[in-house]
Amino acid sequence: MLRFHGSYQLDQMDNRETENGLVEAVAVLVSTMPRMRPDLPKSKLGQCCKTRPDFIKAWEKWRGQVSKLECSAFWIQCSHQKTRDGLKNLLHIMMGNIKDLTAATSHWLELFASHFLYIRPFTVGFEGMHHLAQKCIQLKPSFDANGLTGLLNGILSENPEVVLAECTKKFGPWMVTHCMELLAADNDYADIMLHEERPNFGGISIEELHRLVYAQVLCSHSLTWQIAPTYLSSCLNQGLGLLEILLLKQPIQDNRLVLKTLELCRLYELENVGTNIMKIAGIYHWKHGRKGTGVYWFQQAHDKVRLDRIAQQLFERIGKSVADDNFKQWEGLLELLGSDIGSAGGLEFLHRYRDFKRSLQQALEGRTGEAARQTVEFLIQLMRNPCTPQRFWLPLLHDSVKLLNCKPRPLLNVAETTLLLNKLQELSMAKLRPDFCSNHLPSHALSSVRLALGSNLARAILEEA
Repeated sequence: MLRFHGSYQLDQMDNRETENGLVEAVAVLVSTMPRMRPDLPKSKLGQCCKTRPDFIKAWEKWRGQVSKLECSAFWIQCSHQKTRDGLKNLLHIMMGNIKDLTAATSHWLELFASHFLYIRPFTVGFEGMHHLAQKCIQLKPSFDANGLTGLLNGILSENPEVVLAECTKKFGPWMVTHCMELLAADNDYADIMLHEERPNFGGISIEELHRLVYAQVLCSHSLTWQIAPTYLSSCLNQGLGLLEILLLKQPIQDNRLVLKTLELCRLYELENVGTNIMKIAGIYHWKHGRKGTGVYWFQQAHDKVRLDRIAQQLFERIGKSVADDNFKQWEGLLELLGSDIGSAGGLEFLHRYRDFKRSLQQALEGRTGEAARQTVEFLIQLMRNPCTPQRFWLPLLHDSVKLLNCKPRPLLNVAETTLLLNKLQELSMAKLRPDFCSNHLPSHALSSVRLALGSNLARAILEEA
């Protein structure tokens, strides 16, 4: 800007040669002011000094040049008073004249920074800064209510209690939470004050208290709650408990949100919380008719108890014959239960029963020659398996009657037929017990099964003979 001010066309020069020369001289001094730093961008002015001795030497030399220019006789020859006064004022500022610095600044922070540029360039650390700040505030009082003056005053006085109070009062929990490391840096007293556990705070420290407060602010909004675990996990006394509550309170209607919550559980090693969330999601979807989704979450949670209950419901609802629509309705849920049939006790039987139903349907439709024999093998496996409930014995045998009667050759050998007859006899004896569970089959079902097995036994004996 100085060079722009001193730029004239040749026909405008007139008697401004001296004025123009002074402007150019001051511009050169400004552009060569020593700066203690390794390098500067090309767009920045200044003379770089990498070491303190080099900077001191360059600083003294530069100030000598400023003093020499100030005492020059060319000022008398400059006829433009405003230019002369402005340039001299600029030189006085660069020389560190406190009166001119005070007049040229409008805020105490400007005056404060000017001291380190022109008066005290060799200041190290907080040496005398608080006293200087107080002096600058007196010369340039600030009437703003943003709390910056109080905060800087506390920092410069190295008083962590003042800084903490100003942060809490003016800037809220975000500022307090993130300034803790700065407050405790190289200050043993501040470190003890911030990290000491206090009984009146519930056994937590000041640092943990403010982190918990800020985390609660984040938890209150749907767009920021996912940031809160970062702060809660760093609070060892109460943060983890609050983190568990936060994760458990998240809505489970949206599967994407559930997956995000489970990812947070994994990141913070909260496996039990993740398991409970999956169980809650499973219960919610099951109660609202989305049974497939409910079963999925129960499986993810390895919830054996509820999967067993689902199996019990399936035991009550599965049909008694191949054409039963009720079985077809629940067959899809059986598919969703997956291949891990050992995850719940009754699921093994349900999967085998499903395979038996499918094979029986194919055998009765005559699709393949091997279908009938495969159906019989499924039947024998089910009857021998201890997981097969007794109340399903008669429906299984009754479903097979038509298949046993429609084949000219016996499908069961003597040993297999004897096994089924023994099961039938066992079932007849069980009917006498008061806790016997009825299967709602026709009254003649037992006799029909007994007749079909007797006929098959006779044919099997003749064939083996």
